[in-house]
Amino acid sequence: MQDLPGQRRATGPRAGFSLIELMVAVGIMAVLLALAGPQIGQWAKNQQVKAAARSVAGVFLKARAAAIRTGNNHIVFFGNPGATDPSGNPVEKDGAWVPVLLIDDGPPATADCAIAGGEVVEGILPEGELEWGVALASGAIGTDTGAAPFDPIGWDGATFADPGNTKVNWVLFQPNGIPVTFVGAVGSCGAIGTTGTGGGALYLTNGKRDYGVVLSPLGATRVHVWNPTAGGWTS
Repeated sequence: MQDLPGQRRATGPRAGFSLIELMVAVGIMAVLLALAGPQIGQWAKNQQVKAAARSVAGVFLKARAAAIRTGNNHIVFFGNPGATDPSGNPVEKDGAWVPVLLIDDGPPATADCAIAGGEVVEGILPEGELEWGVALASGAIGTDTGAAPFDPIGWDGATFADPGNTKVNWVLFQPNGIPVTFVGAVGSCGAIGTTGTGGGALYLTNGKRDYGVVLSPLGATRVHVWNPTAGGWTS
């Protein structure tokens, strides 16, 4: 059939996009990315601090399991740059500060509670904008039994205290898996605490999200996050 004068044959749907349509689509995508970018960035930072809290909990669990398996004392040290063991050795791995350090201190009869190079089991490296302490939380986690104060100002995020209720930055796991603290003394562990002295918590933040890792007096570990809406900690 021939087309009538002035009549065009239908050629089906048009393929592709015009330049104007493509520019409009790119513009819309740019606006959406600009709006979503900050939220995506903050989400990534929140995932980072969540992963860090779980890593801290993992070190406590590893220390407890290793102490039971080997029959040796295992000690977890923690703190800001400059933190040391009772003998003044820095909390470092391979010559660099780490926020959390786990060592195998050997059999209880010969353990000295001091960091030695050959005793290091694991060190958690600092990540991004993470800091010890809290930015939003107004109080300690309800199950935090640490005797040291919850003190957000200039704080290393720990509530562990020795048997005399003096703040410390270490906790020892005995061969029975029970965590205890001890009174530090140069070259020795000083006075080892009894069951119940090793409970406490470590708090960490990225400025927008607070997490707390609670170690119970019997060695159980749980991670909590501060809920600003509810004004409390959840697990």
